[in-house]
Amino acid sequence: MTKKKIAFLSLSIALLLLLLAGALFGQATQKNNVYRYLSIFTEVFDLVRSNYVEQVGSDQLLDGAFSGVTDAIDEFSYYVPPTQMASYKTFVEGDDNGTGLVITKRFGYAFVIAAVPGSPAAKAGIERGDFIEKIDGSPTQKMAVWQARSALATNKAVKLQVLRGGQTKRDEFTLQHEAFHPVALETKQIGNIAYVKIPYFEKDTAAQFKNALEAARKSGSRKLIVDVRGNAAGDVEEAIASADELLTSGLITALDGRKIEAKRWQADRNTDFDGDVEVLTDASTASGAEIFAAAIHGNNRGKVVGVTTYGKSVVQRFIPLPSGGGVFMTVAHYTQPDLKPIKDGGVKPDVTVDLTSQALRDPNAPKSENREDLILNKALALFAGKA
Repeated sequence: MTKKKIAFLSLSIALLLLLLAGALFGQATQKNNVYRYLSIFTEVFDLVRSNYVEQVGSDQLLDGAFSGVTDAIDEFSYYVPPTQMASYKTFVEGDDNGTGLVITKRFGYAFVIAAVPGSPAAKAGIERGDFIEKIDGSPTQKMAVWQARSALATNKAVKLQVLRGGQTKRDEFTLQHEAFHPVALETKQIGNIAYVKIPYFEKDTAAQFKNALEAARKSGSRKLIVDVRGNAAGDVEEAIASADELLTSGLITALDGRKIEAKRWQADRNTDFDGDVEVLTDASTASGAEIFAAAIHGNNRGKVVGVTTYGKSVVQRFIPLPSGGGVFMTVAHYTQPDLKPIKDGGVKPDVTVDLTSQALRDPNAPKSENREDLILNKALALFAGKA
């Protein structure tokens, strides 16, 4: 290929990249900046092609450039090259994937946001914060997040190599793919305190929560703990309806995005419980559960106790590209009552519980379910209850 053709190809590629960036961000770029960005991209592209220790194909460079654009947006968006579209079309985006692992990518590896309660992953003992280094022997470093999720969604048993905090030894897990039902809403009485755990927002969760609140009121309880730790997926509308059961006024949440119709959810005047409320959160509280926590916190209805939530309350869509590839990207976000996007730092608790003592774990220590529940204990102490 002549230098003239290479220059033309580089300029065409740079222009295509600029158009994609413009489509993603919807921003009009000043004319002088256009040429500056084109020049920088062309220089880097030519430099890598002519000076890198090994020859690198143009397709590889472009795929990396496009992936870099989506990586710069947020950890939930990604680019699918044309060569991978056939495989992508067989993949169904979702958080249960038959194993119950809600994952993203961090530091290059598949990262566990949460294991859905009642799922094969939860039963096997996989926990939030675990890094999945290999899926069926394949390193997740070489996988896009959708490929890691697709590998988990296979209809056969999946072997995982997992690294968790404080350990150097890798744990091995084998998950049997199965259709499972998340653990149902749990209620109990702790002294004079009503406790409700919502492990997953699904159809009829709001109705179940309403019944639990009515039972708490009839029992004479004036103190309520709602536990949404580990609740990282499910039906957002059910989470909004559940928050409304505790509110008599105020904004529950809003949905904002530049290319979608804005939406607001206002609380109605009815409530099933008017006593004191505490909401328990941790780093695996995400999506609808953090909308619930934000609504209670932002309307001064009660205190959030625990750890800052994950920050994953977003709406995403797949947008096909003329090249044959596509971009799965965030097109809208849910907000706290003050209209601050939840994805920007998550929901911060009113009372933060330090979990440092449990962050680094001895591999011979008891399993997580036997460790002291510092967040619940703190909530009970705030209510002057007994653990």
